[in-house]
Amino acid sequence: MNDRARGAPGLPGSRLWVQRTNRPVYGATSARHSMGRHKQHKPRRPRRESGQPATEWFGTAFHSTEGMQHLDVRQSGNGILITSSPAKIDGAPASWPLRLRNDDDGQGLTEVGTALAAGRGHVFGVTEGPGHRTVLAFMPAHPEDGVGTLARVRTSEGPDGDVVFERSAERPMGLWAEAGENLLRIVPLLGPDAPPADELEDCRLCPGCYRPVYESSSSHTLIGAGPMPVIGLCKLCAEGTTLRSLHQMDVPVDSQQRAVLETVAAVLV
Repeated sequence: MNDRARGAPGLPGSRLWVQRTNRPVYGATSARHSMGRHKQHKPRRPRRESGQPATEWFGTAFHSTEGMQHLDVRQSGNGILITSSPAKIDGAPASWPLRLRNDDDGQGLTEVGTALAAGRGHVFGVTEGPGHRTVLAFMPAHPEDGVGTLARVRTSEGPDGDVVFERSAERPMGLWAEAGENLLRIVPLLGPDAPPADELEDCRLCPGCYRPVYESSSSHTLIGAGPMPVIGLCKLCAEGTTLRSLHQMDVPVDSQQRAVLETVAAVLV
């Protein structure tokens, strides 16, 4: 096997990143959609995207030992929200919503998107504290590794100072690149007239993949899918993309998640 991205058979628009020996196998799939509330509807086949400008993007990497790893980019008021779920926060898995403000007419966000799309390192900011420094940065991978890291790192002063990764999210470089491309596409849609978003919206976890689905995000409710309705699915799960990807890649998945995805698949037949 080699390190190049290649298409996953039968899964349009997805990419499969294959690592060298002793490296985990990654696969990935993604989709972009317009934000907006969807009314509850009866099960039906997925609709084509509308002509509305897409203001959110969903991406998922499939890790050979850790399962599904999500990376989402969406508009948040006059800014951008990058959500990594799960990430490592103080060493434990948890969702990491990172809100990037737009205080300079999109210039800073454009720099972020350009760096991600090009696979270049980028420092978001540095905070000085008593005896330590905290850095938020994107660290691209070595070419043979293929995995980039978004991290908040605290370093102590002195040559022997500690280095602590307070928060970190590893994803395939190809997925970071696509996130950057979609961030660049969303930035021109931002503006001072956008509603403020100083606080994060409420969200619930998609029952099919555990991705956070925010209140204003595109989500579906399937009525009549088994004895109980399936509520709050993200787009990729509602359209059957997640299950198709899992069939292509041998990755672990929670039995409850698989039951939900198979229920949705039965409705879509």
